[in-house]
Amino acid sequence: MSHNKKLITQPYLRIAMKYFRITSICFFITYLLCASHIANAFWGSDYDEPPPIIRTEPPNAQEIKNLKFGNKALNEQVIRFGLAIHTPLIPDWSEKKSGKLLASWNPNNQNGKNPTLVIQHGGVGGPGATDYGHARWFLAQGFNVLVLDSFWSRGFIANWRRIEASVSEHGNAFSTLGANTRARDAFAAARWLREQPQVDTNRIFLIGGSQGGWSVLRAFTDEKSITENYKELFRAGISIYPACWSWQRTPGNHGKNATQNLNPKLGPFYAPVFLISAELEPPGTATDINSCNPNIVNWAHKHLRLAETTHAFDSETPPEKPVNSCWYSNNPHWCTASGGRDALTRNCIGAPKADFCSDIEVTKKVRSEMLNFLNSFK
Repeated sequence: MSHNKKLITQPYLRIAMKYFRITSICFFITYLLCASHIANAFWGSDYDEPPPIIRTEPPNAQEIKNLKFGNKALNEQVIRFGLAIHTPLIPDWSEKKSGKLLASWNPNNQNGKNPTLVIQHGGVGGPGATDYGHARWFLAQGFNVLVLDSFWSRGFIANWRRIEASVSEHGNAFSTLGANTRARDAFAAARWLREQPQVDTNRIFLIGGSQGGWSVLRAFTDEKSITENYKELFRAGISIYPACWSWQRTPGNHGKNATQNLNPKLGPFYAPVFLISAELEPPGTATDINSCNPNIVNWAHKHLRLAETTHAFDSETPPEKPVNSCWYSNNPHWCTASGGRDALTRNCIGAPKADFCSDIEVTKKVRSEMLNFLNSFK
């Protein structure tokens, strides 16, 4: 009985073993074909997924009053600059596919296909006067302009603070809305733009200031996970007074002691990047170019250093007739790296000016330099 059972089961055993070998080979081949994709994923354990898109409009007037950011709905500000209101436009690139990012899309009224800018905002408040001022000016120079939101769409007013939260709330999940997410938002915007009839797909450019500038540096980094999927989307980029690491903590030694999701690789760059830095950044902060990897300056196609100039020098307020003015950051940690604030001046310790001082003449000079840079690409 046992002998007959052995004779009967052996053919099935041989078939099963053959099937197992074939299946194993197929699985191995599949793994080889997909391994690069798995290794280059921008979610899961490598990079945090961003929060889901939950809003279809920017903060309203009551929310702005609660935030102590003013009295008017944020879509009213963009109108004052003569630009289109923010509406849901850019499809969510994340695994959630939760909606569309808000953006102000301003196609130029000239016929044909025109060069196009994606403008990314900084780390507090979402799109504002600096972004809208540049958008208005470049629109007048013949560019299509898209001002992209990464915060409001997801229910945030800063990448550490939800719209409804107290200013004292300062979460540790900085990387979820840091350079990796912001760069991928930009890539999603570029893909959307390539489908628009007014856009010259060979001349789509990325501009960002502060954390938006951080996004530019990340988006143009010559890293396999970026170049394999996104290299052809942007022709060149402009990074204005960029953050160059997570200011949640000082990584030390140019970020070499920080994890990649807190301090993602920046540079070398696969396409031209115009770097603009301001001398009067708080010493030791994420936007102090002297605290960045020194190679960033060397890798840049061009570096413009602005003497006696602060962060946000290019802010334009009021929109109807901008004037030079100085003010202080809504970021409670702006001066932490420089040792806090001077009790008498309110400036960051060691800083000769307030946190931000707009400068109309410097802004004119910088825009002329940026326009020459962008127009060099035909």
